[in-house]
Amino acid sequence: MTLQPGVAAPLTDEPLPELKLGNGKILKIAVARSYSATSVLVKHADGAASVRYEDFPETYRGPLIAKRDAIEDEAEGGANSVAGIPEKPVLFKVSYDFPAPPPLRSRAGDEQVLAGQIFVSTPDAGNVKLGGVKVSVYSKADYRKQAAWYFANPWEASRTHSKNAEMLAKAGDGPGAMAQFVEATETAAVGWMLVAPAEYSTTTDADGRFTLTHRVPPPYFVVAEASRIVDGETENYRWAVLSTLIDEPGNLVLFNDNMD
Repeated sequence: MTLQPGVAAPLTDEPLPELKLGNGKILKIAVARSYSATSVLVKHADGAASVRYEDFPETYRGPLIAKRDAIEDEAEGGANSVAGIPEKPVLFKVSYDFPAPPPLRSRAGDEQVLAGQIFVSTPDAGNVKLGGVKVSVYSKADYRKQAAWYFANPWEASRTHSKNAEMLAKAGDGPGAMAQFVEATETAAVGWMLVAPAEYSTTTDADGRFTLTHRVPPPYFVVAEASRIVDGETENYRWAVLSTLIDEPGNLVLFNDNMD
């Protein structure tokens, strides 16, 4: 794949409508969000996936590896031991080769209906209604297990990126530190999308509204993740609201005040 300078590349810089992996799996609206030595966190229409470089089609493998190498070069190229400048630190290795998340227990309670809206209040655009956001319901026990898996795996990878950022900042390598900080932020956000998918879920419409019929007996969590690009940077939002805190299941509003 040859691109002119300044042209956004599908998958690495902007969503690819369809990505077929080496194992035959197809990811819709896929975009690479974070890079480790062996794999890439890919956000797609149904969530996210950790994909090893060798599983990508050859057309995209090269640009992905080049993007990874550019991030590593930026992280490793700032400081040196000349003229009293601190020696370049040895960075911690980060891997996205996580174990599978714990399976969910099947739930068969009474049918319940949740309805509501998702939006964020912003200083630049007022109340922004968030369309295309996946809303899911997990039992409290299942959600706790998924959260424990997240903190033991994607969150730890994010913390490792943050440690690298701190070392590079102390060594005087501002660009390298920023590159690792961005990776930490992306890994923390996308990592939640790697948990086991809920049995019951839906997607918000253009006005951020949703209706979800489920059979998960209380207590349960209503979970949603969203993002918005502002001035070229991605803002990530997340909600995990326990059913005991929901006063009106037919009018559940997810916004700034109950953000996770």
